[in-house]
Amino acid sequence: MTKLPQRPRNHNIEELSERFFNSCLPENWYSNKPDNDYGVDLIVDLFEGTDATGLELLIQLKSSENSNDSDQESQTLRVATYNYLCKKLQIVLLVKYVVPDNEAYWILLKNIPSPNQDNETFTVHISKENRLSEINWDEIKEYVQEVTDRKLATQNAHIQEMRNYATQQ
Repeated sequence: MTKLPQRPRNHNIEELSERFFNSCLPENWYSNKPDNDYGVDLIVDLFEGTDATGLELLIQLKSSENSNDSDQESQTLRVATYNYLCKKLQIVLLVKYVVPDNEAYWILLKNIPSPNQDNETFTVHISKENRLSEINWDEIKEYVQEVTDRKLATQNAHIQEMRNYATQQ
């Protein structure tokens, strides 16, 4: 019998998690997988009808073959990955797909307590009430818009200060 490469189970689970995530997105939103993964597994472009908004949502996507029997899912995350994601200007959503539940659970990065920087990893607890299949994408979009507007206003104020300073010289 000829030997051929085998696909590891974790590749299947990753594929399942991506398929599930994409099936939960609004039909006009688009997710893209970056070439290099330093903590961002998917970049989601948010649309308003057929119009691009310029808004993005970053996704850290995890998956598991086992389900916690409690009301929370636990996920180990590297401290370095958390720090990297915190430096991103876009909103970050941590999503964990659980195979036996055929469900994913989510938490905004801003709601994850800062880890001890002396550790390599830490545990994130995600409420099972935050079912991706039931997420209110309009609320997520409003939050992304609100944060983006604040960041752009700060950036624009800084640019204006620099222009004013340059004209005074």
